[in-house]
Amino acid sequence: MDNIKLVSEKKSNTGASSESGRHLKSAQAQSSRSGNSQGEPAKKTLQPVVKKAPKMKKQKGNGGRKAIIVVAVIIAVVFAAFVGLGVYANGLDTIFPNVIMEGVRLEGMTVSEAADTLVANNIGTQDDRLLNVSLPAGIELSISAKDAGCYLTAPDAAVYAYDNCHGGGFISNTLSYIKCVFGGMKLTATSADKLDESYLHEKIDEAVKQASLALMESSVEIGEESITVVKGASAVKIDSEKLFDTVKQALISGNFDAIKYTAETVDGADAGEIDLQELYDTVFEEPVDAEYNPETKQATEHVVGRSFDIEGAQKLWDEAENGDQVIIPLILTEPEITTEKLNSMLFADLLAQKTTTLVGSSAARINNVTRAAASINGLVLNPGEEFSYNKTLGQRTTAAGYQAAGAYSGGQVVSEIGGGICQVSSTLYYCTLISNLEIVDRSCHYFGVPYLPAGLDATVSWPSPDFKFKNNGQYPIKIQASVDKTANALVVKIYGSNPEGIRVEMTTSTWQLADGYGAQSVRTVYDKDGNVISSKNEAKSRYYYHTSPSPSPSASESPSASPSPSSSEAPTPTQPVTPTPGTSVEPVSGTNIAG
Repeated sequence: MDNIKLVSEKKSNTGASSESGRHLKSAQAQSSRSGNSQGEPAKKTLQPVVKKAPKMKKQKGNGGRKAIIVVAVIIAVVFAAFVGLGVYANGLDTIFPNVIMEGVRLEGMTVSEAADTLVANNIGTQDDRLLNVSLPAGIELSISAKDAGCYLTAPDAAVYAYDNCHGGGFISNTLSYIKCVFGGMKLTATSADKLDESYLHEKIDEAVKQASLALMESSVEIGEESITVVKGASAVKIDSEKLFDTVKQALISGNFDAIKYTAETVDGADAGEIDLQELYDTVFEEPVDAEYNPETKQATEHVVGRSFDIEGAQKLWDEAENGDQVIIPLILTEPEITTEKLNSMLFADLLAQKTTTLVGSSAARINNVTRAAASINGLVLNPGEEFSYNKTLGQRTTAAGYQAAGAYSGGQVVSEIGGGICQVSSTLYYCTLISNLEIVDRSCHYFGVPYLPAGLDATVSWPSPDFKFKNNGQYPIKIQASVDKTANALVVKIYGSNPEGIRVEMTTSTWQLADGYGAQSVRTVYDKDGNVISSKNEAKSRYYYHTSPSPSPSASESPSASPSPSSSEAPTPTQPVTPTPGTSVEPVSGTNIAG
């Protein structure tokens, strides 16, 4: 039993399996039964103890987990390095390493330093760079890099180099820095971003047309009224798109070496073949009207339209034998407005003329009127352009030669620098109405003026009110203004073109008000036969009476805005006044004229 206890203790101490315990108990029970059945005391029998080795738990592999950790660490390190490098690169105010422009290293330089370096190396210092292209038949094509929009001066090239390093966001700039460090960046003093492809197409297409004509073996001769073609065997064609790509690549790469373009000779199966559509495209011209050039002050050259009947030309060609001359008649289309016609029309018609008296004006006022008239004299206004009286004259100052004279200001007659210039604006306003021009901005005087009927004046001051009108016609107009010292009067004329023979008549109606009077002007347009084309109310004006004698000349006040027309009383029309160009109003009594 002691052995059994020992085994039991060992079991407890060693952690033997429950299976061994069960075997031990079974042996004890069997021994007890055996003794009792024989009437003998039970024998102590020691049974062998069978022990099973404890099961070992399998360890899971740690290799994959370690690999993931290693990769994560590497990514974190690379990311941190990229961010750090990006912070450094984006913090630079200089050009990145290994940036080279046309052989000159610009690394580590500011834009200003890079520009100086490029100038020192004669890069971007020329006014322009030309790319010369030789085409077949001796046709030479010269492309201006400046006109093509891709030529960069030294300062522009320096900015271009800097922008290639710093022109993007954080990631883009960082990648650019890495690229520059490990691979470098080579640039040219040309910019593809600014290349004007339409300019290239225009230049190349024109040169190809010339070369195509010269190369046609059929000996094409274009006359003023016909095309003479000798029926031939083959034609040489130039691929304009291929030539365009070649020129474009040369420009954006900064390669200005001369280009020699060699065209392919295309032999037709039939020696008598000709591309009439190509010939048509070559000779075709749209008719172009002559126009007025404000810089040269002359009419431009018109272009006669030119084409021919392709079907008719093909019939003539098919009927001809090789070696025969085929004469293709040209269809010529004259433009509506030729150079000669426009020259004969330019400023040929006196559209309007008005003379207003200066009788009673002081010497200072006449001086101001003379200067204002000189400012607008000879002015040409092209179709669509707008005239501003204040912009044309500028501020009236003593430095500009203006003197103090009577003027309406703040509801009073005062002495003001430039007094009297409203007579020029008013006379011009009248002429613009008679010329049937568009009025943009006009205000009436506070008091009526003696040199024009009510409703036909235009007050001005600096900086406002202003007098503005627009040339809404098809032809340019010219203003002539001067002071006739003999007649002591201001004369304003407007010349232009009036091929339709229209005529404008201005009429005014006036009515009395409690403290003044109102006026309504009407513009009526007639055709050359006297028929009314249109009639409309032009402007409503409101004038006040002088309530006290005119004060002695004094410092002027700031001009007040022109009063709005009153509509409180119904107008009582008076006999309409019909101004006639070239006539003046009756003389004004007194020694001074204001306004």
